[in-house]
Parts: sequence; C-alpha cells; structure tokens
Amino acid sequence: MKRFTKLVIASILAGGIGAATITHAQGTAPQAGGMAQQGAVTFDDTQLQTFVSVQPVLDGIRSEYAQRLETASDADAAAALQEEAGLEMVSAVQEAGLDVNTYNQIAMTMQQDPELRERVESMMN
Repeated sequence: MKRFTKLVIASILAGGIGAATITHAQGTAPQAGGMAQQGAVTFDDTQLQTFVSVQPVLDGIRSEYAQRLETASDADAAAALQEEAGLEMVSAVQEAGLDVNTYNQIAMTMQQDPELRERVESMMN
C-alpha cells in the first residue's frame, strides 16, 4: 500500500490518476505489445459513462490534496497526506462502480486509441 500511495501522489501532482500508476501499484503490468495492438479490449457505454462521471470527483481530490501538500509541515506529514489522497481516489473509483483495473484499462486504452478517446470526450460534453 505504501508503494501505491507514493505512486498515486506523483499522479495527483501531475494532474491525473495515472493508469500505469495504479496498474503498477496493484502489481500487474501491461501486456507486451500494448492494449491497442491486442484489439480485444472493449468497453461498454456504462463503463465509459462511469469513467467520465468519476473524473470531477478525482479532480476535486487532486485539487484538495495538492493544496494540502503545499502546506505540509514535513516529509512525514506529506507522506500521510499522500496515502490519504491515494485511498480517497481508489475509493472514489470503486464507489462510482468501477474496479480500479477497469478504470486503468480505460485510461490506458484512451492513450493508445484515438477512437475511444473521442468517444469518451464526447461523453464529457
């Protein structure tokens, strides 16, 4: 869990819950060749809509913890905030109705698949 939170905070500060970050934190590696080349990864509209609906929640968590990290008194306080942020982000994804692996798969596939990216972006509007 500590490894997970360290990776998540980097993602928080970078502005996103990184798919690769959570994938590595869960101990699973992307398949060789990338998901786009496999062609077998598909997502239904419900999964994508859930992915879209959780984004504002994750943005709020990122914003809150980025501000709190700026005022952290020391490294231990910052580490505690990082862990808290990571747990909140994972909870938000799960409470939205997605497992973290599915969230990660969508995010990673969007990076490689312009058609999926456009589909998700159209749902955001």
